[in-house]
Amino acid sequence: MQNLFGVLDEVEQVTDEMYKNAEMLLDLYRKVKFRVYRNLEEIDEELYIEDRKNLTLLLNNILDFDSTIEKRRIQERLASNNFNLCLLEIMEDALLIVKRYPDDGELFYRLLRYRYFDSFKNTNEDVMMMLEDMPYTTYYRKRKKAIRLYAAMLWGVARKAQAQ
Repeated sequence: MQNLFGVLDEVEQVTDEMYKNAEMLLDLYRKVKFRVYRNLEEIDEELYIEDRKNLTLLLNNILDFDSTIEKRRIQERLASNNFNLCLLEIMEDALLIVKRYPDDGELFYRLLRYRYFDSFKNTNEDVMMMLEDMPYTTYYRKRKKAIRLYAAMLWGVARKAQAQ
């Protein structure tokens, strides 16, 4: 019960800035995910061309990794990608927590997933149709609540990840 009150308190403490930052991250999610996986493909192609090794084989033999300038550049790109992958994972974890939220959690989860996390970009109108033709005003009211709850969960997950 204490945990539920803590979550409710977190939702009420979401500032306008936290809300806007969460909304901005949601808008960027698909692009960041695309870029991260594209970078991994490019690195894999580079490594295969240079050493006839793919990224998976290289990661399995990381101790044998050569430290030339080109290899260091690839290591830096992998580190940058790792940071972005961690961010994506935190965002996805927060979405799963939203799903378990009482009452409208499942609805909020579906709304956010359809709008921001799907591989292809759905418009607000598309999402309204996917949510059983939800009325316009209801959709925007629920969307705002969903983003506010998501912001509370996101910053809570981020704090826990930072503490670890």
